[in-house]
Amino acid sequence: MSTTFRIALLAGLLALMSNLAVIGFIYYRTHDEAAATLHQQVIEQGKVLADVYQSGGRPALNDALQDTMTYADQQTAVAVLGRDGREITGNLETLPASVLPLHEGYHNALIRLRGQTTPREAALVIHRLPTGQWLVSGRIAGEGLAIRDTLEGSLLIALMVAGLLGLLCGLILAHYVGQRIGEIARVADRISGRDLSQRVPVSRADDAFDRLGRQINAMLDRISTLMEELRLLTDSLAHDLRSPVSRLRSAAHAAAEASDPVEQEELFGSVIRQADSLMRILTTVLEISRSEALTGRKQFAWFDVGELAAELVEMYEPLADERGATLIYDRPAWPVPLYGHRQLLAQAISNLLENAIRYGTSGGEIRVRVEPNERNIRVEVADRGPGIPADRRDEARRRFGRLDTSRSDEGAGLGLALAESIAHLHNGQLTLADNTPGLLTTLTLPVHSSRTHEATEPAVRPMPATSDN
Repeated sequence: MSTTFRIALLAGLLALMSNLAVIGFIYYRTHDEAAATLHQQVIEQGKVLADVYQSGGRPALNDALQDTMTYADQQTAVAVLGRDGREITGNLETLPASVLPLHEGYHNALIRLRGQTTPREAALVIHRLPTGQWLVSGRIAGEGLAIRDTLEGSLLIALMVAGLLGLLCGLILAHYVGQRIGEIARVADRISGRDLSQRVPVSRADDAFDRLGRQINAMLDRISTLMEELRLLTDSLAHDLRSPVSRLRSAAHAAAEASDPVEQEELFGSVIRQADSLMRILTTVLEISRSEALTGRKQFAWFDVGELAAELVEMYEPLADERGATLIYDRPAWPVPLYGHRQLLAQAISNLLENAIRYGTSGGEIRVRVEPNERNIRVEVADRGPGIPADRRDEARRRFGRLDTSRSDEGAGLGLALAESIAHLHNGQLTLADNTPGLLTTLTLPVHSSRTHEATEPAVRPMPATSDN
């Protein structure tokens, strides 16, 4: 069966079941209401006749029975039976065996009244008189049976109509669903043909298909962005590795050709430094890829962000003093717990500190803050350097995005990219803003939980970071 037919059949079955439930509910409610009404009428009728006998004796009861048979409707049954169960007076032709031997109470039975040819269902109340005789009164359940028979006769027709209408609605629904899914399938086919510019059409109805279309379009936008970043990364990696590899080859060749042991030792040292620089670039690229793939979340643990920032400020104070800068840390008044990757976050803050020290104005101030609130934790590094123009901040965060076009600086242009990927690992973000003058870099990290137990991961001092501004 096709998907369209299956959806239509499912809709028809659901409509059939829902209508069956409604009709069944109406049937049983109507039947119960008719039975309750009949029960109340029979009880009251029997009580009235019993009261007549108590007040006027047998003569008054006989008159009441005669009036009932004369003026009441044909559904009423009244009789006085002897001790042996035979009728003395009344309109009851036969008494069913289900109530024999006679005993007081309420009974449902098939009876036949005088003048009738077939027994009919009735409700009876039997009272024992002081003389030992039996007073029987009741009513034929004619109205309740008629309603029930009518409902039973209409049930099959109603179910057939409900099934056909449900099937028709299912076909309409299946056509609509197939049309919307077909639009998505056509876009997927074009994308499979490497046309990533295609997008799922979204209407103004804002239904489930529109929300799915927006999610698919957002995914396609992300894929397009990643592919563009991959292309830029490949080009940049090839361009940026060309110089270190060339320098490494030149140094190795010169060391192999050198005859002076002292000169050869210096050249071999240069080879090692060039190799270390190349390894740092490759390691940083690998760390960015791992952070964006969210593989580091298995090593998350609780730690104090304020304590981590204090350790890093203490470690970078000598480097700041050498550059003539003043490194100031605004320590928070209380612990700032965070559930995250302590070592990677230390790497990110280290990159921001190295950028501030390297590119900040000599003799200027570098201020570090950790500001927690109920929803997130902000780690700020502010310097008084030249800053980054607003139109070039996206370029600065990109991999190998170096604002120094001469490439004279030893940085590889990966520092901010790594910091941003680590922020992404923690569901946070990295922002660059104007410090008037200087640059204000902020890591905003969400608070994942309100649990207050302490982290068990030990403090780890990071290796010096590859920086960029």
